[in-house]
Amino acid sequence: MKNLFRMILFIPRLIFRMIWHLFWGIVKTALVIAIILFALAYYANHSGSDLAQSFSGMMDNVAAFFADTKSDGLQNKLANLSTEDFTYYSGARWAQNSATVYIDTEVPTLINAYETAIANWNATGAFTFTIVTNPEEADIIATDYSDSSSQAAGLAETEINAVTNQISHVEVKLNTYYLLNDSYSYTLDRIIHTAEHELGHAIGLAHDDSETSVMQSSGSYYGIQEADISAVQQLYAD
Repeated sequence: MKNLFRMILFIPRLIFRMIWHLFWGIVKTALVIAIILFALAYYANHSGSDLAQSFSGMMDNVAAFFADTKSDGLQNKLANLSTEDFTYYSGARWAQNSATVYIDTEVPTLINAYETAIANWNATGAFTFTIVTNPEEADIIATDYSDSSSQAAGLAETEINAVTNQISHVEVKLNTYYLLNDSYSYTLDRIIHTAEHELGHAIGLAHDDSETSVMQSSGSYYGIQEADISAVQQLYAD
């Protein structure tokens, strides 16, 4: 009788032990993952390497994903968030390596970003932007918009002469919905890089995902690189 009673009690004890070990196994695994994520976050925030910047970008996207799960459903497209919407016209360029720009925004952060981006491009010597105060004198209008339905942080709308394949007008826009929303973690440097990227399109550059470049199609983690300067010089070589 005692043996039967012990056998009856053995089964629930065994099940309890299995559940207990499984529970602590999950807790230990979660703790190890948390430590690894903390270490990666520390590395991403305290290193300037390309790998650290990649980790930082991944964490920004993950943070934005969870921040917006209860808002507009943008988490479904964050994985594909690009720097901008852009239609590329192969070989299209200005008649010369210079253009005038009218900054049409009242947002101080974007004014700063545009002015800094223009100064940075001018410093390369490959292309010259001149800021004008009259929009009628501008080849390029640098403005802003807010679009939560877009998957882009900015865009460049380019008009070309179909006969000469020369650029005749460009409207560059920065999307304040992403760039000025804390949930998306755009620092001032990344906003400036986004402006540099859009102005790169205004010059005539295409996306470049094959190397470190301000013209990478997403992220805006890099400023103007030697590869970008060379691309402009080659575009305007003749």
